[in-house]
This record gives sequence, structure tokens and C-alpha cells, in this order.
Amino acid sequence: MLGLLACAYCFVFKKTSEKRTALVNEIEQKQKVLNNLSQATAGIDDLNRKTEELEKAITFFQSKLPQEREVDQILQDVWQMAAANSLESKTVKMQKTEKTANYSEQPIQMSLSGNFNGFYSFLLQLEKLPRITRVSQMKLEKISDREGEMQAQLTLSIFFDGRSTSVASSN
Repeated sequence: MLGLLACAYCFVFKKTSEKRTALVNEIEQKQKVLNNLSQATAGIDDLNRKTEELEKAITFFQSKLPQEREVDQILQDVWQMAAANSLESKTVKMQKTEKTANYSEQPIQMSLSGNFNGFYSFLLQLEKLPRITRVSQMKLEKISDREGEMQAQLTLSIFFDGRSTSVASSN
């Protein structure tokens, strides 16, 4: 009877116990893989939402970029804003256009003179333009013989849709 019990233990119970242990280990490994997969995919919904937000931001900024043919109108608007603020335009020089894949930047070097309050109002109006502009350099000097008068040299960049030029050149 003991021999039968020993044989049953060696051939049946021990093998069954080993198979059970192996299956439990396999289940634990698969659970870990499943948990890792769940953690990895948990951020996908958040990533999709972020992608949608970034696409909306790109669309917004592209709507602020004028077509290249509108740059002259924007320059004229800037010139009129300067005149409306009693600023005298000494020089206006268009510099080399810098192009990227999605936009182009037209730097314009300007020299203005007039009352500082008018110049400050001009900068505030420039900031409120519906198009994207940037003052990258500015040098202010007081005109010594007149109180409140100044001379400014600034580089104003107008950004415009760079894709319009590549479409036109491919036709």
C-alpha cells in the first residue's frame, strides 16, 4: 500500500504539482505583460487629445499667417500706424526673406523718429495686429536738443504663409 502511495506521489501528484506551478508562473508572467500593456496604452487617449489640441493650435497660427501677396498691405498698415502716431519714417529696408517648411519671415529694418509717447502707442498697436509680427531688435536714442523726442531703429519681422510660394512655383 505504501509502495502504491509512493508511486502515485512520484508519477501523478508530483507531475501534476509541477504542471500547476508552471501554469501559475505562466499566468503571472502574462499578467505582468498585460499590466505593462495597459500602462503603455493608458496614455494613448491623452496623447490623442494632445494631438488634437496641437492641430487646433497649428490651424490657429496658420490663420494668423498672411499670404505672401498680403505682406505689402501689412507693411502699408505698419507705415500708416507710424504716421498716425506722429512718427517720421526715416528709412525702411526689406531684408532677405527667411523661408522654412511652413512659413516665411520677412525682416524689415525701420528707422523712426518722433515723440516717445507716439512710439510707445505705435508699439502697442503693433502688438495688437491680427497677424503675427515680431520686433527682433530695437535701439532707442534720445534726441538731445528736444525734450521727449527720440529716434528708433528696429527690425520688424512679418511672418507669412511659406507654403503659398512653393505651390505657386510648382505650377
